[in-house]
This record gives sequence, C-alpha cells and structure tokens, in this order.
Amino acid sequence: MSIKVTNLILPERDEIGPERIYYWYDADVKVQGVTVVDTTAYGYGAGGTRMLPDISVVEIAGLARAMTYKWASLDLPIGGAKNGIWADNRISGKAREAIFEAYGRHLKNVIGGRILLSTGTDIGTFEEDLNIAFKTAGINPGEPIMLDGKSLEFHTTGYGVVMSAEEACRFVGIDFKGASIACEGFGKVGEAVARYATKDGAKIVAVSTTAGAIYNKNGLDFDKLLKLREQFGSNMVKEYKNAKLIAAEELYYLPVDILIPGARPNVITSANVNKIQAKLVVEAANIPVTDDAEEALFKRGIYSVPDFIANSGGILQGLIQMVGGDTAQVIFDGVKRSVQKGTREVLEASKANNVNPSKWAKQRAKEKVLEARAQRKVLSSLELRKVIKTQLGL
Repeated sequence: MSIKVTNLILPERDEIGPERIYYWYDADVKVQGVTVVDTTAYGYGAGGTRMLPDISVVEIAGLARAMTYKWASLDLPIGGAKNGIWADNRISGKAREAIFEAYGRHLKNVIGGRILLSTGTDIGTFEEDLNIAFKTAGINPGEPIMLDGKSLEFHTTGYGVVMSAEEACRFVGIDFKGASIACEGFGKVGEAVARYATKDGAKIVAVSTTAGAIYNKNGLDFDKLLKLREQFGSNMVKEYKNAKLIAAEELYYLPVDILIPGARPNVITSANVNKIQAKLVVEAANIPVTDDAEEALFKRGIYSVPDFIANSGGILQGLIQMVGGDTAQVIFDGVKRSVQKGTREVLEASKANNVNPSKWAKQRAKEKVLEARAQRKVLSSLELRKVIKTQLGL
C-alpha cells in the first residue's frame, strides 16, 4: 500500500533540539500525524495538538520550541512538545471520532512514559476530541469544568491574553479601561479575548474571520458578534451593520492601543511591520511575529509580549487541574498570577537590557534548558507535581 506523505521536510536542529520526532500513520483510518519533542532535558515534554490539512513538520517543530520557551518562562521543569494531525479540521461525526481514536492509539505509545507528559487543544481540536483520544489510550480525562455553558478551555487562553495585556498596559502607561483593541480571529481564543477585555472596560474595535474583518473605532458590540456568528459563522463580519468591512490583513494596521494577532504563524514580518500603528502588541497566536519583525517593533518603541507568555492560559489550566485545581476561580487566579508575573518580568528585563522582549525571553529560556541538560536531573511524577504547585502558587 502506498500513501501520500506531505510536508515531512525535517526541521534544522540547534543546541536545544528538536530531539525526538515521532511520525505515525493509521492504515485503517488513513490518517497521519507527528509528535515533536523539542527537548528531553527534563525528561518530560508537553504541548498541544493541532489538526489542519496543511501543517508541516517544520511548523510543528517551531510550535514545540515555542512550548519550550513557554515552560522555561514559567520556571517549570518540562520540555516543549507539539502534536500535529494532517486532516481537515471541519470533519465531523464518526469520521472525526475515528481520527481521534487513531490518534489515541499513537498517544498510548508516547504519553506518560517520560516522552510526552500531556497534550491539550490547539487550532482544529477541542476538548471532546482529546477525550476520545485519551480514552482510547487508556487515560482518564476527567470531567470538564463548565462556565457559562462552555468548557473552561473556551475561556482560559483568551483570559490569559487579556491579563497579559492589562499588565503590559500598566508597564507602558496605557489605561486598559477605554483602550482600543484589534483582535485577529473570533474563534475559541478571540471570543474569550473579546469577552474578558470588554468585561474589564476595554473596547474591541476590530475582529476578523476567514471572510474578512470589521472595524468601528467606537467599539463593537460583543453580544451582537456572538449572535451573528451563531447565525452566519465566518460571514458574521459581512452581516455586522455598524462597522466598516475591511480585508482581514488590514486589521494589523489599524490605529489602536493594542494589537492582538491571534491566528496562524508569521503574519507580522519585515514586509509589513512598518505598517503597524498599535502602541502595544500582545501575541495570542503561536509565533505570529517573526524575529526580525520583533526587533523592528522594539526599535520603533513598540513593546510586544511574546506568545509563549501571553497565550499560556490554556496550558496553565491543564497543569492546575492536573495538580488538583478543580474550580474555575482557582484556575483563573492561577492563570492571572502566572501570566501577569511573566509579562512584567519580560518587559522589565527588556527595558533594563535594551533588547526586545522575545529575544531576551528566548535567550533566558535556552540558558535554563542547557543548564537542566547539564544536570540531567529528571523528576519523578510526584516531584514534578510538587514543583508545579509551588511555581503556580497553589
């Protein structure tokens, strides 16, 4: 039997990794995927699961590295990892269940065995998908925590982004109440960003979908956005009457206080960075700003909070639940505490060392990983849980 294998060009390896790449193919379901473990310096790796038809190993490896930066920035002894599944994320019903059962058969071989500690949702996947995979792998996923009729996974990443934005605003001298925000995307993360930013007094003035973007300098009505999305899906932007319809990429260049890139990687590059008018960039997506664009923003006096700090709410939720946090309030408190601490530290260090926040945080993370590799001390599961509790203030 021959199969079509796409986007399997291997990433370049540096002094950190990637150290392990596990390709899998399920012949019955005819689905393929990959797990990339960026570093085994701590024994365990952890990171989310992305399902899209056009992923590549290089992309998944880049996301695994972002997870290494994320864990190190949180001072947690976990290596970065990421999982990818080549499949249409719009597939539903029995066909979707079969994909995640196949994924579960793969996870049974890598999770819990000091290869992959855990995995969470990412673009194209939801908690119910991973629950199917976990059950297939023989792992008890536990009961989801619900809030406002939705699983907590629909809240925590976006909530963390807003908490990061509030801390960054305090640092640069912007009053978050009344601040204007352009948010790329209005899916799981974008909705939560709009929800919690609006709740805390900011104005969401622009959002985008795959059908375009809308802009109203006086602010968009969050409840109206929800209703239109329920009726029209991505075409909601074409049905919102009290706003200007613009091309999706024009959202990046609006004159706002805060820009939140929240979809795919590498959307702000050297080719368009000089068009950015925002006073502050808070990264909700994974790797939305290239390294040269990060430097260009900093030279223009625009601080950018790195993705691996700003969008860590989702993985923090998983960790907090893993060590016994079983209420939304406990999880929200932990997310706020950790994200705002990380945001403040990276911005203060950036200013003190006159280096852009992302560059400083990545270099510091690499130093931590190389130090851990030299020590070669791998914690037991019980020891790891104790460290997580201590670091997250639980």
